[in-house]
Amino acid sequence: MHRYYPRSISPDLWDELDKLFSQGKIISHITVFDEICHSKKNKDELAKWITTKQKYFKEVTQKQLELLPDIVKKFPKLIDAKSEKEQADPWLIAMLIEYMEESGLFGNSSSCVLVCGENRASSVKLPAACRHYEIIEMNLIEFFQDNNWTFRIG
Repeated sequence: MHRYYPRSISPDLWDELDKLFSQGKIISHITVFDEICHSKKNKDELAKWITTKQKYFKEVTQKQLELLPDIVKKFPKLIDAKSEKEQADPWLIAMLIEYMEESGLFGNSSSCVLVCGENRASSVKLPAACRHYEIIEMNLIEFFQDNNWTFRIG
């Protein structure tokens, strides 16, 4: 998102995201934080911004460790087996399953949503995993619309 909507051009968008983080309405997984921030000597704009929000990136839990093998078995394309780095996608799915189960929301309409930029037609990536585990998935524009956001440039 930071590539298409940099803070210098859309500061209102980033202010709204700041608000959602501070209200605890946006959470993510620590592996996402690590992908963005870890081992970058010269942090980009996104890494600098996200560093102040580390507390909203949830740690690995025992339940997630239990869920992960099944997720990767059903959706092996969520990871690149050749990569040496931890990859966030299956962890995000595990975190959302855990969150929904703890909230008593699994299988029901919920406010637990994964915002994703991947092609919905995919049968192997995040949208497919979301469909399988009954996780609501939306793209960035749908996220903006769901929050009733309108932004002006200039």
